[in-house]
Amino acid sequence: MGVMGVGGWATCTLVVAAAVAYAVHWVLQRRRHHALFRRLGIPHAPPHLLYGHHHMLRGRGALHTVALGRWMHQYGKVFGYYVGWQPNLVVADLDLVREILVRQFPTFSNRPRLVIAARPVIHTLVGLRDQRWKDVRSVLAPTFSLTNMKYMAGIMNAKMNELLAIVSRQAERGEPIEWHATYQGMTLDVICECALALKTHCQRDQDGDPFFRAVRHFLKNALNAAVLMALYFKMFAKFLGFVSNRLAYSGRLTTMIVGHLEGVIAARRRDPSAAKPRDILQLMLDEAAQDTGAHTPDTTSHSEHNSTSDMKRESKSLTDDEIIANAWVFLLGGFETTANTATYMSYLLATHPAVQDRVYQELCDVLQDSGEELKYEQVHSLKYLDQVFCETLRLYPPAVNFVTREAARDIQVGEWFIPKHVRIHIPLWHLHRDPNQWPHAETFDPERFSPEARATTTRHPMAYLPFGAGPRNCPGIRFGQLEAKLAVARVIRSFKLEAYEDTPVPLTFTIPTVTLNPLGGVRMRATRRTPSPPAPPQAV
Repeated sequence: MGVMGVGGWATCTLVVAAAVAYAVHWVLQRRRHHALFRRLGIPHAPPHLLYGHHHMLRGRGALHTVALGRWMHQYGKVFGYYVGWQPNLVVADLDLVREILVRQFPTFSNRPRLVIAARPVIHTLVGLRDQRWKDVRSVLAPTFSLTNMKYMAGIMNAKMNELLAIVSRQAERGEPIEWHATYQGMTLDVICECALALKTHCQRDQDGDPFFRAVRHFLKNALNAAVLMALYFKMFAKFLGFVSNRLAYSGRLTTMIVGHLEGVIAARRRDPSAAKPRDILQLMLDEAAQDTGAHTPDTTSHSEHNSTSDMKRESKSLTDDEIIANAWVFLLGGFETTANTATYMSYLLATHPAVQDRVYQELCDVLQDSGEELKYEQVHSLKYLDQVFCETLRLYPPAVNFVTREAARDIQVGEWFIPKHVRIHIPLWHLHRDPNQWPHAETFDPERFSPEARATTTRHPMAYLPFGAGPRNCPGIRFGQLEAKLAVARVIRSFKLEAYEDTPVPLTFTIPTVTLNPLGGVRMRATRRTPSPPAPPQAV
């Protein structure tokens, strides 16, 4: 019978038969998944068996805003797409958007389930679900109060002194400045001190600072091979979630942050009488300390779906895992979004000199002879700068791919039946450029947000959603607004920004995760204004 013998051939035959049977089962199951929208009468492009439509959204050279725009033109304001097996429903009908985000919020209170349900993200406001999300959100909301933002403005100003010193040195040498990288260094320095109690030097040495390198590496590889496999194969996602929650934190950035925060928390608790900064970390610790019934759950006990509503807790108090996780997610949520917004504001001012002149005149009129550093109240009083900020977010929403929800039950919304677990995707880029809501939608026009326009324009309330809408909107709105406007105000007060031959007009983009990033950076020139405020102190 040959070398293998009868037993060997029988085993080989069984293995091959089992593999073929599993492959057939997988194909049939995937086709059943991909038949959902067809059964419901929801229009969609034909899906790929393995990828669904993901290769059209994020394939080589693809940009999801382009694909969504093409499908919207073809199928209308409600259509579907699949990522692997997972159905996603795009909703651009503004009345339906309001139903989902606001009126039917109890049914759509959760963001889509995480691709890999792993620590620390399962303990963040992004990953938490149902009642536990509501509890943690209510505890964290005071962190971004007006009083706390006034304190944070001091930290921001200190970091922006260094920003202006760097810009000044490059301007004096006549060098064009890559503003995206420049603002990235500043925003990372700010959020590290405000949220992580960590002093970094990302502005001084972007290539040499280990933390900046770790953040860039993390974001660059966020959509890695393991994540893609989890997107395409449900069992692989379950396996990775199971393994991840039984191992130590993985990844250089996460390990660095968790280790640092554990040390800071332990040190602050060892000496409760010592003076402590009023940073975001301390505010969370204070909230946790108010309830002595707080406890830290066993982080290995989470199911694959992170069903936190089933966890038995005695209070709303934050656990240590949740404190660390939310400090971590504040870093990721407040880094690129704010850097991108400041970059796009600066770009639009450089390419629209008349608008920049008006912003500068407002700064001179409002601030007059006040010092270099600006207080929260001063930034808040800059009304025209706020118009520029709002119009920038309309054209370039910072988290363009993040207004998403998941149906908690079967529900009828308008004429559409939405089954449980279907993901909802609100396409911000297209809502913000809808010519029916925004005449001359591609034109930069801060007057859209003037007090007169706000009072007279009958625009749909869901036409502008840079921070989302409803109870699950962005909790850090006030922090992000303050930082971006403060940075641009201080730059424009001291420098005139100008486009030149290497400035990309128009901009091109990449969307590596959920943020809209300028592809290749944004290079512009800066010239010190005369007269100008005194130069900021040089970094020591």
